[in-house]
Amino acid sequence: MKLLHRNRLGRRDLIQRLGGAALGLPLLELFGNGRRAHAAVTKSRYAVFCYTPDGVNQQAFWPRSSSAEPSPILAPFAPFKDKLLVLSPQMDGDIPRKGTGLIYTGYTGGIGPSGPPQHQATICLTGRVGALRYQPQVNVVNRVDGPSIDQVIADAVQGDSAFSSLNFGLHPVGGDTPSDINFDKDGSPLKRMSSPDEAWDRVFGGTVMGAGPSGVEQAAREQRKQAALADFLHSRFATLRPSLSASDRQSVDRHLQSLRAFEDRKTRMAAAQANLQGQCARPVRAAVPSDATAERTGADTEKLAPFFMDLIAAAFSCNLTKVASVTFGYPGGGDAGGLRTPWLGFTDPLHSVSHHGGRADVLDKYMKMNIWVASQVAGLMQRLAAIPTSEGTLLDQTTIYWFNRHGDGNTHSNWALPNILLGGTGCYFKMGRVLQLPATSATKVLIAIGNAMGVDVPTLGKGQFMDTAPLAG
Repeated sequence: MKLLHRNRLGRRDLIQRLGGAALGLPLLELFGNGRRAHAAVTKSRYAVFCYTPDGVNQQAFWPRSSSAEPSPILAPFAPFKDKLLVLSPQMDGDIPRKGTGLIYTGYTGGIGPSGPPQHQATICLTGRVGALRYQPQVNVVNRVDGPSIDQVIADAVQGDSAFSSLNFGLHPVGGDTPSDINFDKDGSPLKRMSSPDEAWDRVFGGTVMGAGPSGVEQAAREQRKQAALADFLHSRFATLRPSLSASDRQSVDRHLQSLRAFEDRKTRMAAAQANLQGQCARPVRAAVPSDATAERTGADTEKLAPFFMDLIAAAFSCNLTKVASVTFGYPGGGDAGGLRTPWLGFTDPLHSVSHHGGRADVLDKYMKMNIWVASQVAGLMQRLAAIPTSEGTLLDQTTIYWFNRHGDGNTHSNWALPNILLGGTGCYFKMGRVLQLPATSATKVLIAIGNAMGVDVPTLGKGQFMDTAPLAG
């Protein structure tokens, strides 16, 4: 049967004309809208979300307006001062002005029924934050009604990467308060890898890496198979095209464009697998203490944190993912309190230290813990800066967001959130600055990060925490 020019080309007609080979390319979006094929070129290629709960030592965090020197907590970033954007509150001398800086819009106080749930990592959510409740966290499932911003970005930019995102956590679950930051499209929490073996096996184990000669041979066979199918479909499309109406020819042209995009993705995936045998090397599998004592005291964290940073840098270098996250402990009480740092000379959990009550000795511990976390984020920057690309280094193409749920943990304040942007960001953000902001919705930063990654985020959040515009300027 010949298709007349006046007939619209249906899905069933096209499959019949192309034959069963059309079903041989499951990743080909033949009948999709081609969003990924037409996606805009991104400004920043990679994004990392680093979450720390329980606020910071505010006096030791913000840069002094009277000094060019970095603050004690931000000192680890001194080698990267041109890749640092501090989203500061307005300052009265060396004191943050109350109610300014990044803030939960419409609510500036501490504990209260009208504000966001306390301690919870809501800054990465697009869903209904009020649905999360205080309860023992070890086995609870904290559902919301939408994806987190990292997953919105990951879904849009995955392309030919093996994983949409990689999510790590240093003792991420415990206590009485939700600490999830990664939520899928349906609002389900995503598990974070928290042990060295789990992380290694997930990222570098199995067949996904195509490791060794057998893996390379298998990848080559798969590529030849897909190429044969693609050649057949190209031929069938070409034969079919002259018998179609102008509208249907446009449809076929879109399918051909999707096919070419698919071929390009497969070629790049094969190249990435081949690179694993050369410059894209696996990191050294770290020896992290995993006995019960180390896990109880937090002694494992000293080795585990840099190992996770190694994995993120390697995953970006090997094109395994373009989006990653790391959480440093869990917030709230009712348990060990999340992050512990015995190598700093004390074993107090971060949650109890954050409730410093103004005591100088506890504030000093608070600052030391904050500095250590900053050093780990700076360590990731060092790793990315050491990996060259055709456009500079991986750090030049990466946006890192180090964020916190509270300003000061002692008062549970929801203003002057100590959040900063780091990395080259693909030149999307003008870095090397300290912005003193009036009261500014923290959601605006998340929208801006999405835009920096080439993802259109028209709206984010719900209710008083919703926003529709990125960070200005």
